[in-house]
Amino acid sequence: MCWMALIPIAIGAVQGMQQGQQQKAAANAQAGALRQNALYLNQAAADSKVRGMQEADWTRVQTQGLIGSQRAAMAASGGVIGQDSYGVLEQDVAQLGELDALTISNNAAREAYGYEVDASDKLLTAKNLKKQGSKAPMMSMLGGAIGGASSSFSGGLFGGGGGSGFSAGTQTAIAGGTSRLNYNQGYA
Repeated sequence: MCWMALIPIAIGAVQGMQQGQQQKAAANAQAGALRQNALYLNQAAADSKVRGMQEADWTRVQTQGLIGSQRAAMAASGGVIGQDSYGVLEQDVAQLGELDALTISNNAAREAYGYEVDASDKLLTAKNLKKQGSKAPMMSMLGGAIGGASSSFSGGLFGGGGGSGFSAGTQTAIAGGTSRLNYNQGYA
């Protein structure tokens, strides 16, 4: 094998390594962006939970204010607070107010869960990109070396010619000429 035949292989390997380093850098940058987005999503999830608790508490305060207003109206009209229909009305308002507060809390928890799932997905994608990026230089170098070897074989650097990959004796035999391969074809 001629040392000249190794030049395309070496060039292909170097070019492949450079391309792989670029792919690795791009994968690392994309993974970093995904991790940053996951951080933002986790912050949004925490904010959603806090907002949900605050809104639920505020709904409870408003409900208590409504019950207080109703009690004042009941007392002004001469009714007995907390008894008969006044008591039932007060309980209904308290229950509906608590239902509103729980609905607000539940909606906030669902919103937070959505953010957390999205963040988890982005972190997993970032991890996979980082893994693929670490393999890119070696895989690209091997691909470049194989491409260089392929061009060496097809270019005739290994004794071939005309891009067929066959030696001159084989090409002569295929064309029907006389060579030592023609005499040995009976043994093949």
